[in-house]
Amino acid sequence: MKLATFALILPHLLVSPTAAHLRLRNQQRQLQECEGSDPETCGCDSVLQNDYRGDIAVTETGRTCQKWTEQSPHSHSRTVANYPDKGLGAHNYCRNPDGEPGGAWCYTTDPGKRWDYCDVPSCTAPTTTTTTTTTSATTTTTTVFSTTSSTQLPTCKTPELSYLDELDLRGVTKHATSNCETALSIKKVLMIGIDGLRADVVGMTPLPHIERLKKMGTHSFWADVQSTANAVSGPGWASMFTGVEPSTHRIDGNGDLKDLASQTVFKSAKDAFDLKIAASVSWHPLVNDIINHEDETTLDAHFLASGDETMAAKAKEWILSEEYDFIFVDFDGADYAGHSLGFDGYLESYQNRVIEIDTLIGTLLDAVMETSAGEEWLIVLTSDHGGKGTSHSAYDKYNRKIPFIVASNSPRVDVGFMPLADPGSQMDVLPTIMYFLGGESAIPDGLDGQVFGFKDYTRAPPPPPPGACIPDANNCGCASVKQADYRGNISVTASGKTCQAWGSQTPHSHSRTVENYPNSGLDANYCRNPDGESGAWCYTEDSSTRWELCEVPTCDTA
Repeated sequence: MKLATFALILPHLLVSPTAAHLRLRNQQRQLQECEGSDPETCGCDSVLQNDYRGDIAVTETGRTCQKWTEQSPHSHSRTVANYPDKGLGAHNYCRNPDGEPGGAWCYTTDPGKRWDYCDVPSCTAPTTTTTTTTTSATTTTTTVFSTTSSTQLPTCKTPELSYLDELDLRGVTKHATSNCETALSIKKVLMIGIDGLRADVVGMTPLPHIERLKKMGTHSFWADVQSTANAVSGPGWASMFTGVEPSTHRIDGNGDLKDLASQTVFKSAKDAFDLKIAASVSWHPLVNDIINHEDETTLDAHFLASGDETMAAKAKEWILSEEYDFIFVDFDGADYAGHSLGFDGYLESYQNRVIEIDTLIGTLLDAVMETSAGEEWLIVLTSDHGGKGTSHSAYDKYNRKIPFIVASNSPRVDVGFMPLADPGSQMDVLPTIMYFLGGESAIPDGLDGQVFGFKDYTRAPPPPPPGACIPDANNCGCASVKQADYRGNISVTASGKTCQAWGSQTPHSHSRTVENYPNSGLDANYCRNPDGESGAWCYTEDSSTRWELCEVPTCDTA
């Protein structure tokens, strides 16, 4: 098969949902012949909703669909030319041109989410119920016709956490709508911090218990640490605890931990929900100089361990006691191994210590599974910094990139990985935990972090990297693409000549037509750049001047 053909068949490649998710959606749709279908309101399961021609234009997670004729923010090959009879066109309605197993879908206008399924109702054939009543004289048969839509199926049931862990049934909750109300009122949190956990070691080392967490939620192997201080423990942990940059919480090293100027997630949860909170740590300053220094009444119990093994043993004891609502643990062994012999995903001494930590995490997860019946859990795992060589303070991606995992049995938590354009941050810990416990109103104002991994929360797009264009297509064009993205209504050239309409061939005949350049915004007589000129331009109505550049503003850069 040629590469071009392969590209047409697999539209989403890097961002496709899990196989379990696809199997689930097919199971939830009642596959049958679609008698009496209504393409304007529903789609037939028997053709994977390929027949749907209605006007739903938002995804099941609430994102607005991108027009099929546009190539921004996501370029694609699902065009009218390639799929001529699939209901595509100059609209953003949900369709299924290529036979996606889950039904109608669309590309989204969210730069961080390439595509998503839509919540299009499923057309179903009438079903019959036959009742036969026999008396001594007669036999009467009554047939009742009814219809059932897959949208009527229960989608908000919260499964037991142990089911998801043992049977890998996490996909069962993924058809839940974004406003799903969960049935379980008991919510508990396990927050796992691993000091000095480099991103690549998690991606390429067999870590079966961290893998358990990945299957139950959203993960990123390239999340960011804070950006306004060195990548050392003090500012990293403080940003994780407070959801803000060091420039706000005022801890920029390891010697000023008592200068914390922002409230921690522990105190926020305590004040808002009166939770019983415990912390077992291998690095004692986390309790002595940060949590207890902020408010010594926040923690209902704490344990200053001599090493990771005793630290995990105490946390396991707390979990099995079922006495605490929020438990924080801090593993220090990876950081110690890195400083001793090197932070390196290929280095055996570093790998072995991370494997040992993974085993200890397994004991905590087993304890959670044993006691979690009837409870909704959120488990968050991340790190304060990465590492390179035997240090981690230099401005280097190996130091400033970390893993981040959010796992849960809540149907509100998504499954899969974060997009590379928005990999998450250690500052997402506080808003994520508070959102789980109490919704959006529980998140404090003024945070730099956002909620991570929840399908009913729309993250703000990440800021562009330094030097990147800040697009504003209606008012300016990006220099990096020679203003090819401009979609404003300037229609005169730099010398003041009126532009000729792109659909006209007089006074100048040309080949820059909508048919030849279908995604270039060739509307009316507005200045555009369909063919890579130095900037936006147009043909002119002056018969003596074929074309000229326009005076379109250049967009600002970050």
